[in-house]
Amino acid sequence: MTLLLDGLYAVCDLLLGWTALFGPAGAIIAVGLLSGAAVVLFQKYASRQDLLARCKADLALLKPRIRDAKKIGDAETAKRLIGLQGRIGGKYMWAALKPALWTVPVIGVIGLWTGARFAYAPLSPGDEIAVVAHFEDAAGGYAHVLPPAGFSLAGPAVASVDVPEGGTGREARWTLRAAQAGDAVLPLRHGGETVRIPIPVGRRAPELVTVVRASSPGQDRLQAVELKLKDSLPSAWWNVWLQWGGLYLLAALVVALALRRLLNVQ
Repeated sequence: MTLLLDGLYAVCDLLLGWTALFGPAGAIIAVGLLSGAAVVLFQKYASRQDLLARCKADLALLKPRIRDAKKIGDAETAKRLIGLQGRIGGKYMWAALKPALWTVPVIGVIGLWTGARFAYAPLSPGDEIAVVAHFEDAAGGYAHVLPPAGFSLAGPAVASVDVPEGGTGREARWTLRAAQAGDAVLPLRHGGETVRIPIPVGRRAPELVTVVRASSPGQDRLQAVELKLKDSLPSAWWNVWLQWGGLYLLAALVVALALRRLLNVQ
C-alpha cells in the first residue's frame, strides 16, 4: 500500500505540485477548487443528464398525484404510484452515482496527497525542529546525527536510546535549527546503520514520518524517524476544527455548488 501511495503521490506531484507556489493555505484552496470543479464536470459529462432530467420531472409529477390519491382514500392508486416512484427514484440514484465510482477514489487520493504535502507548515530559516527517532523494544546504546549544511544543532549530537518519562517506547531526540533555505539530508546513525532523512527548508514541509522498517529479527533496530512539524492551519470554527481538511472541503464545496447551478447539473 505504501508503494502504491508513493507512486500515486508522484503523479500528483507532477500534476499539482505547482500549487505549492501559493503557500500551504493557497495550495489547499487551489487543490480544493480544482477537486470540486473536476467532480462537477465529470458528473455533467460522464452521466446521462437527459435521463436524470426525465427522472426528476417524472418524480415531480408523481408527488402531487400520490398526495391526491391519499387525500381521497384511494389506497390502491397510492400504492401503485409509490411503487413507480421507488423504481424511478432508484434509477435516478444509480445513474447519478455512477460517476462517483470513478471520482471518489481519485479525489480520495488527491485529498491524502494534499494532507501529506500541505497539512504542515514548511520550515523557514531560523526555525527549530525536533527530530525523534523511534526504536524497537530491545534497542539500546546511543544514536547520533550529523547536522547537514544549512542546519545547526541546538544541543548534543549524541542521544541515548531509552524510554523517556511518560513515553511508551524507546526513542532518541535532537533539536535542529535551520540556517538557510534549500534541500538538506540529515544522516542519523545507530548500531552501525545510517539512514538519511530529507529535510527541505523554505519550499514545502518535510515528510512527517520516515519509516525505516516494520521490524527486525532482534527487535533492536531503528524503526522510524519523526519530525515535529507545525500545523499549516490552526483549528477554528470556520474550518469546522478540521484544520487544512476544513479549508479543502470548503473550497471544493463552494466551486461545486456554483458550477452545478451554472451548468444545470442534474
